[in-house]
Amino acid sequence: MLESLTRVKPKKKTKSAEKEGQSFSMLDPENKTAMKILFLSSDTGGGHRASCESLAKQFQLLYPGSSYILLDTIDGYFPMPKTYKHLSAHPTQWKLFYEVTNSRAFEMIADANMKLMSERGTRKKLMALDPDVVVSVHPMMTNVPQLSCAKISQQTGKHIPIFTVVTDLGSGHCLWFANGMEKMFVGSDQICELAKKRGNVPEEKLVKIGLPIRHDFAIQAEKLGDRISIEGKLYQETIRKSLDLPYFDRPTLLVMGGGEGIGSLSVIVDTLYMELVMNGIDAIILVVCGRNEKLKKSLDERDWEEVLHIQSELKAVKDGKFTSMCTTPNFSPTAAACIDGSMTHSLRKILSSGSIRSSALIGLGTGAEAEKSKSQGDLQDDRSEGKIEEFQEVEEEAEERISNDESSRSSESLMGNDPLGDVVVIGLGFVNNISEYMVAADILVTKAGPGTISEAASVSLPVLLTSFLPGQEEGNVDYVLKNDFGTYVSDSDPSGIAEVAVTWLRNEDKYQVLSRNAKAKGAPNAARDIAEAIGESTLRWKEINEENGKVSISDISNKD
Repeated sequence: MLESLTRVKPKKKTKSAEKEGQSFSMLDPENKTAMKILFLSSDTGGGHRASCESLAKQFQLLYPGSSYILLDTIDGYFPMPKTYKHLSAHPTQWKLFYEVTNSRAFEMIADANMKLMSERGTRKKLMALDPDVVVSVHPMMTNVPQLSCAKISQQTGKHIPIFTVVTDLGSGHCLWFANGMEKMFVGSDQICELAKKRGNVPEEKLVKIGLPIRHDFAIQAEKLGDRISIEGKLYQETIRKSLDLPYFDRPTLLVMGGGEGIGSLSVIVDTLYMELVMNGIDAIILVVCGRNEKLKKSLDERDWEEVLHIQSELKAVKDGKFTSMCTTPNFSPTAAACIDGSMTHSLRKILSSGSIRSSALIGLGTGAEAEKSKSQGDLQDDRSEGKIEEFQEVEEEAEERISNDESSRSSESLMGNDPLGDVVVIGLGFVNNISEYMVAADILVTKAGPGTISEAASVSLPVLLTSFLPGQEEGNVDYVLKNDFGTYVSDSDPSGIAEVAVTWLRNEDKYQVLSRNAKAKGAPNAARDIAEAIGESTLRWKEINEENGKVSISDISNKD
């Protein structure tokens, strides 16, 4: 079993880790490969902690008997988790915050202030904990810890190696790239270039290796092999059976919105359902609701026949098929606004704006055309809450109109005589075996989190991105587009999302290209490779420190 990471939260007035009752587990002196690893991170989203846990798992496998602690060195000085939670829920504010802080001017100010406020406290913490190695997986915990490790070495003679693991794929905040580390592990060429440009990090310190993801993905990637091969499809069917899915041979879509179930998942699921049904595709939609129990309950109790009818009406309005209905007496003035053009204009604006769809629907490539569309401004304001709220308001108006119109047509008449697809929607709570669900799925619909993208690529799963945090995650969208294993359609355009998903399912050649490209960018063993590289260096330094008689520094008095 993986030893749980203990989170040590520094406070301005604490004396030492021991007096707080926090310390590493005692190592077996006969075990020369065991080591004490100190991870530096903060709970700002699930990705940083997940990276720590992935690395910790590999350290345990490679160096049994090792001990781990997770330390947040800035929590006593700046409430980062609370601030992040607020800003991530308000993308416009986050964009402003990110752009202001991701500048050379801010970097210089922040560097000076953080060193002044927290360096001494960080150094005292490190000396009290006495780790064999420090691994930073957070951009705000690079420059100060590196300085503290250097001062400890000067003061005590014991060298504590420190490493940085960058957990972004396309956009990297300038604070990541303090170059006092021994090595910096990155997941893409984009981050390599940023490190050299923004932080003057020497080429020899950079290791492009992939993002550390959960060990389960390495296991599943090995068993799955080539997703589109006969063997891969047979293994996928085995996983679907083990997950007790109602059907094993149907196309399966996995819809995710992050650990908290955030995002406009409900609207996206409704539109996917309608598009699959109307196109005659028998399918399964798996929805990871996270901790959003309200959404899960809603999906479990939803009247899908009514959803189909409402979505059909909305699609018809979008396509301009209901203009003649303006004269229907049963319509209220609000509903009749579609006739005047205001409601239709709003719908068309919502359903067609802010997405990269042309390349996803036409041809096999997604990179060049999508990049061009994105550069013209499609991505800039996609996360505005207003568009989603506007769509939901229109959906509510359509629902009210249908309920008031006793003579409204049935779903069958709305869709003509074409056979309907049989679609099953399954709401999932917070799942721990997400690697199995990604193997079971054919398409992943998700936000542009770097960890999720890396996990999908590791099992050659095409991704349909629907949202991102401005600045921080925008580069992740670029990464997917550039490497052609998915596309981006804003969650303000649920109709576009559904149309792309249907196109991928119907075009086998296109799907195979997406899957192969995903596999080419996958790095399922990145966590193992990073842990092995860090471990080998740490063991060398342990040996040098022991030869120099510098085994422990926890009892040495701290001096400035």
